[in-house]
Amino acid sequence: MGVQNKRCIDPVLEKLGLGHFFHGNKPLVWIVDDSTCTSLCEDVAPYNAEESDLSQYFVKEGEFGPYASLLYDKTFKKTFSPDTHRGKRNLLNLLNDMLEGQIPQKIMDVASQQPELNDSGSKDSKSSILDLHCRDERDNLIEIEVQIQRETNFLKRLVFYSSQMIVQQGEPGPDWDYDVKPVYVISFARFRVFDDNRPLHRAGLLDYETSERLVDCANFTIVELPKVARMIRKSDSEVAKWMFIFRYLHRLKELPPALKTEKFEGLLPYAKLARFNKKELKRYRYIMHLKWDRYAQQLAFAEDNPDFVNKIRQETLDAVRKIMQKKKLSPDVIKECLDYSSSNG
Repeated sequence: MGVQNKRCIDPVLEKLGLGHFFHGNKPLVWIVDDSTCTSLCEDVAPYNAEESDLSQYFVKEGEFGPYASLLYDKTFKKTFSPDTHRGKRNLLNLLNDMLEGQIPQKIMDVASQQPELNDSGSKDSKSSILDLHCRDERDNLIEIEVQIQRETNFLKRLVFYSSQMIVQQGEPGPDWDYDVKPVYVISFARFRVFDDNRPLHRAGLLDYETSERLVDCANFTIVELPKVARMIRKSDSEVAKWMFIFRYLHRLKELPPALKTEKFEGLLPYAKLARFNKKELKRYRYIMHLKWDRYAQQLAFAEDNPDFVNKIRQETLDAVRKIMQKKKLSPDVIKECLDYSSSNG
């Protein structure tokens, strides 16, 4: 009987370096997954010890920092509201950085856009804590969403939503020439989507042979927050800095030096918990405890105790190997199932 070795989809277990080992569809044991995320960006110089240790800027585990998470609906919508001067400025900074390489020129203006859904589906979802819809000065449509729970057919859902925004542009009558404006979907996911270490994926409709853009109608930017490392420096890209602040702002005492610029300091007034009234603060803390804290504590433990994590990795690997040896599996089968060779052990 064949054995399937599927990568673990739980972000905390992956941070611990553990993956699922499956026989058919049933999990048997935990196995080591050696893939780790070492930086926020592709092709960057390694972080030195000083750059890697930002612990002085983080609150202790279990404590609340002075700032709310930018992923909290109230914080996000106030910080990036197209209807206020400062909010629009923040939103333009975010969009121009996140969509760099996808948009032909910088976005200079943006306005709120109310979504219109057709009868084929609804945008309502308990897995999405916020959606922001806007339109730029060239009538390009942009949607930003935050997904907190893993969704079935996640990528297909993004395609479906982009298709809805394209269809909404249709005009009745024979004179419409299908000259649809580009649609951009930006999704921040609190779970892993792709089987690699890149926290950022950008996609569109490309020619298979040349990899050149076929048409600019649908464009996707997906940020996998669990892959964003707890380190940042001034030389990192603006996109890397955005990903860092989206993942970690609520755990920071203050911004690290790399983020002490007008662009990122301009986000802080809307994120200060001191500006929340009693009811708002109670709701925020409830939601954070409900949705984030258990995950954050587990993940922080893995980050703050690397020696223990490495010990667990090795003990787990040894235990799995012994189980397979007792089952009298051949070395080749063990190597295939665990993706493990004697040179690693």
